[in-house]
Amino acid sequence: MSWLQRAAALAAALLLAACALVEPTPASGELPWQQRTPGLAYLAFSPLKDSVVHVLRVDLRSPGIEVAVSPPAERGRPMSEMPSAIGSLAGVNASFFRSDFVPLGWTFSKGEAWQPRLETETGPFLACDSQPHCELHLHSPFAEPDAAKWRNVVAGRPWLVDEGRVRTPADDAQCEHLCAKTHPRTAVGIDAAGRYLYIVAAEGRRPPVLGLTLTQLSAVMLQLGARNALNLDGGGSTTMWLQGRSVAARPFNEPAMRPVANALLIRQQTPAK
Repeated sequence: MSWLQRAAALAAALLLAACALVEPTPASGELPWQQRTPGLAYLAFSPLKDSVVHVLRVDLRSPGIEVAVSPPAERGRPMSEMPSAIGSLAGVNASFFRSDFVPLGWTFSKGEAWQPRLETETGPFLACDSQPHCELHLHSPFAEPDAAKWRNVVAGRPWLVDEGRVRTPADDAQCEHLCAKTHPRTAVGIDAAGRYLYIVAAEGRRPPVLGLTLTQLSAVMLQLGARNALNLDGGGSTTMWLQGRSVAARPFNEPAMRPVANALLIRQQTPAK
């Protein structure tokens, strides 16, 4: 390698490192949130060039808000054919899954653990109780959640934001195809106060909208206000359901909704006033 090539490579590396270390501007009132109900706001925006990101901001302190997981009986259906999703205020696809729609990692619906259990020891997860209070468990060992407390649980991989720390290209290099390539993405995050649950669906595979890497998705989650965040199943599985319709555009090569293992759902248990 010539000295000119070495200099160019060094400059590129320094630029990449600098970009990775820059924290995005915190979310503010300038973002065009649409308040759909007292407990649910919706946002569609383009945080990066040629990106389209849909966000649900769930106020966990709003009366009547419930965070749920679709039941095992509905596995293997697209969200548009899940009765639990159709009857919910909003939701997204959730768990990674095996070819027979068995989810990977801990999965609970209404306090019932899904069977069989696959890769539970390696899967970070979101757990919500009936209040609802939700927590993200990002560090192993991932012991079985207490079903008496955590009523609804979904797992994902890998972490996106860990106590305010975002991912870098070096983190993504450890899982290159899943992490460093651009794909449609689904993710979930929680703010530092535990009040807001952020649920994200990023479009992709429809040029020029290709999707996001996990480093990019991590920065978006922090910008929205998440202190901790987790990647869920993405690619052709990525779907966001809002008040009776799908809002995220499908990949060009997969126009129909993909059957998935389960969905993370938002319900309103009391009439909005």
